[in-house]
Amino acid sequence: MHEADVSIVTYEPDMALLRQLLASLADPAPAARLALFVHDNSPRPEAVEALRAELENNAAFHRVEIRHSTENIGFGRGHNANAALGSAPHLLVVNPDCVLEPAALGKLMEFATRDTQDAAAWEMRQIPYEHPKAYDPVTLETQWTSGAATLYRRAAFETVGGFDAAFFLYGEDVDLSWRLRASGHVLRYVPQAAVVHRTYATKGEVKPLQAYGAVFAGLALRTRYGSAMQVMRGFAMLAAEILAPESFPGRSWGMMRTGLRYLRHMPRFLGSRVRATPRFRPQFAGWSYEERRDGAFHETLSRRGRTAADFPLVSILIRTHGRPAWLRHALSTCAHQTYPNLEVVVVEDGPAHAQPVIDEFTPRMVVRYQATGHRVGRARAGNLAMGQARGEWMNFLDDDDVFFADHVEVLVEAVRRTGAKGAYGFAWETHTRVIDAASARYEETRRVPRLRPRFDRISLWHQNFLPIQSVLFHRGLWERHGGLAEDMDQLEDWNLWTRYTIEDDFVPVEKTTSMYRVPDDPREAAARQARLDAAYAGAVERQRRLRLTLSPREIAQMAESYSREQHMVHATRNAVRHVVSSNPTLARLAAWRTPTREWLRRRGLRI
Repeated sequence: MHEADVSIVTYEPDMALLRQLLASLADPAPAARLALFVHDNSPRPEAVEALRAELENNAAFHRVEIRHSTENIGFGRGHNANAALGSAPHLLVVNPDCVLEPAALGKLMEFATRDTQDAAAWEMRQIPYEHPKAYDPVTLETQWTSGAATLYRRAAFETVGGFDAAFFLYGEDVDLSWRLRASGHVLRYVPQAAVVHRTYATKGEVKPLQAYGAVFAGLALRTRYGSAMQVMRGFAMLAAEILAPESFPGRSWGMMRTGLRYLRHMPRFLGSRVRATPRFRPQFAGWSYEERRDGAFHETLSRRGRTAADFPLVSILIRTHGRPAWLRHALSTCAHQTYPNLEVVVVEDGPAHAQPVIDEFTPRMVVRYQATGHRVGRARAGNLAMGQARGEWMNFLDDDDVFFADHVEVLVEAVRRTGAKGAYGFAWETHTRVIDAASARYEETRRVPRLRPRFDRISLWHQNFLPIQSVLFHRGLWERHGGLAEDMDQLEDWNLWTRYTIEDDFVPVEKTTSMYRVPDDPREAAARQARLDAAYAGAVERQRRLRLTLSPREIAQMAESYSREQHMVHATRNAVRHVVSSNPTLARLAAWRTPTREWLRRRGLRI
């Protein structure tokens, strides 16, 4: 059996919630031989002493140590003190207001045990609000792991010295993560292992301690890992925070005190600077430390107490053609899905090049594979996949596109909540430079958010705003309207969505749940766009043949919605133009826009 030490730091804890956490560690049965270490920073030790008495004979833990400080020593120092008491190969750091989902610890330990030796930390997914940071959907590698619920490899944790005591609360987990990465380690996100973390009372709640902690951590991390320019930007941002309108009483004074606290610790961070490496490059985005996906406060439900009826079968439909390495990536993101009732249907347009890759994944999930033997076209391959699908719901995934791990889960929740026949999430258009196509080695150069928070038929009739992998749809739409038009090689998905929404609305989910790739090379991008432009007239002509029955009021509502949206777009553009024209530097940059476009146009390129 695996061994792990569990470290919990408390301050006037909610004892009922703490008991739920401890019970969840052994639910449904202990997934590892656990030792429990609790460090309490409360002014009075009475509550934790009562907990000590309760845990003396708890069979879930082979060892229990509960200690109390006479002062509040903070989050990081408390966990360091707990870590010093244990010796297990893994250390689970978890907040006292977390409750593990059923079997979550077993999934986490299993993932960590089979991971590579350079992996040092494995973060659990948080419910109801997943942290919106980006991660690699294929490898699950992440920039940093949250101290709310993360499993650490003890050897790596001790080698870098654990948490830095200079961080009292907030940011110490990012600092530890970056020291681990700078020493050559990899960090992972394990979305299938989840905890319910009641950290926010309401969506978008503003917490003063979190605001101050984020500013202190941002300044400290810029000093330890960033350049002099990044430190200066931090000071400028601090000044802006002090002068900003107060979102809660005393905010300005609190920010000033935060700045003074940082200045007291500044020599420590200057004296322990960490250099970037080929595998570790610190990233600063305002007070954040990574690129963030939309949907920070999209609510996800706990699975505890739910039944199989809550999870209808979903079929993921993948078309491929002689690209097994890219298919492996797409299948990996299917295997990482948090949704429990999934099948994948792969149709290869041509000979069976993908069979070895399919064999890799059949032990992990339900995968059915068909190779047509000869080229039949993308649309025909898609229809063959739809014909094989057994799910109540379907979702296409091209072999070079990827899902984030909760893509299926959040879309199924949306259609079940609203009764809609389809749902779509936000997507990233990922500009990709291919280094080696055969092995699917690439570099992502830019990510462009594709956001559509309102479904609107008139806009859809003008252009396709639904990337094919972003849409979950009911099989009844296929049964009633048919599949992809097999004589179309481009824009076949636009034609499909036009027919599927002729009578039924799709519901948007305001969360980034998928990525689709476009070429970074300007010539490849121009050729791709030329193919789409050439197919546009034919796709519009097909729309002319469709017939829609609507009442005058429904037509008026559609027109009003479209007009309102266009007004917002133009208002936003006008506001941008005003800002640009009133700023001399921006105005000079904007002046280069037209000649730059003309220079590119003459060379057959476009922006």
